[in-house]
Amino acid sequence: MKLHYLTNSRERSRGATFSKGLQDEILIFPYPTAAKRLFYTFFCPPLRIVAFNGLGRTVFDETVQPGRFVSIPACDLVLEMAPGVGYHPYMAEIWSRQKDFPQMGALTPGVDLGRLLFALVADAVADMRRIREAHGYEALKPDVQQQRFALWERGQIVGSAGFLLDFSDQYHLPSGAVNLSHAVLAAESPYLDELVAASVAGRPWRHEFPNECMRCGKAGSWRAVLQPPVDAPHEVTWRYARPENAVVLCHHCVETLEFLRREDLRIDLVWGLWGPRFEALWRWHRALEEKTLPYWDTYPYPLWPADFGGNSWETGSGSLAHPEPRPPHGVRRSKEHEEALLRAIHSKRMRGRQPGETPLERLLDFQLKVCEGDLR
Repeated sequence: MKLHYLTNSRERSRGATFSKGLQDEILIFPYPTAAKRLFYTFFCPPLRIVAFNGLGRTVFDETVQPGRFVSIPACDLVLEMAPGVGYHPYMAEIWSRQKDFPQMGALTPGVDLGRLLFALVADAVADMRRIREAHGYEALKPDVQQQRFALWERGQIVGSAGFLLDFSDQYHLPSGAVNLSHAVLAAESPYLDELVAASVAGRPWRHEFPNECMRCGKAGSWRAVLQPPVDAPHEVTWRYARPENAVVLCHHCVETLEFLRREDLRIDLVWGLWGPRFEALWRWHRALEEKTLPYWDTYPYPLWPADFGGNSWETGSGSLAHPEPRPPHGVRRSKEHEEALLRAIHSKRMRGRQPGETPLERLLDFQLKVCEGDLR
């Protein structure tokens, strides 16, 4: 049995979301103080949720179906596992590892549940309205979907359709939105896994990242290196728009370095900048080209199979814990990565600057500010 401690709000906010089943894993949510908590199971598999108070007594133990809000009595330890899994043999180890973690990862007491649910339904209905505006009253057409919506938006709309259908038996929802939800899931059924993966890992990022050329510091843009095979399904191509496949250069440095004509230089730049993250993407790309891509569960690993990268974002993990686009700060680079990066940047003489004075260090040090929410 694997014990997985969720120790920050980012991990807790995902929990078992988009997982097809926890199987031999127990998710552990430790809290420093006892309080009433509100969990939800949207886009989760059926879960057994067990909660304990500070005296070690069980205050909640139920199997919860997907698409539910779960009100839990005052507790300071919550476990999630597959239905029927026994947790008792592992409780001694779990209690021994309790630490002073911040109290995040659940809805705070006093949240207006009705307003929250209404907002979620309103957002989902708005997505169905976008579908109606795109297709009119005709049947959903794949070419219209591709033209009108980015892949991550199609994934978001698929999620909204599933959400509305989950609640359609319990609440009186607009019949048009419910019918459209059925139509969306039917039309997108061949690509559901990929679209859901795109919705969590393929969102736009370029306007959030620094756009100064990594070589000279002038205004630049992020330029993709690998291109999808001509016969690749459109629904998988969102990975080529990931930051791990791009470097930021200005127009002048693109011309000076002969970026568009030299494949070896492009690979040195992107491999040196992204290290093991590009290596994982490269393995996925080569497997797609050679039609040897294995089947894998894209819910826990939306980016690429587990064995294509390491266990952390810094070492190339493609897991649901690390899907959000991030700048290259903290990537685990080797000496070979650094040498390749500098070799490419200085392959042509720098005018007005000396090696080591370029803005590359600013790019490598750039960190996005991640908002630490408390929504579970």
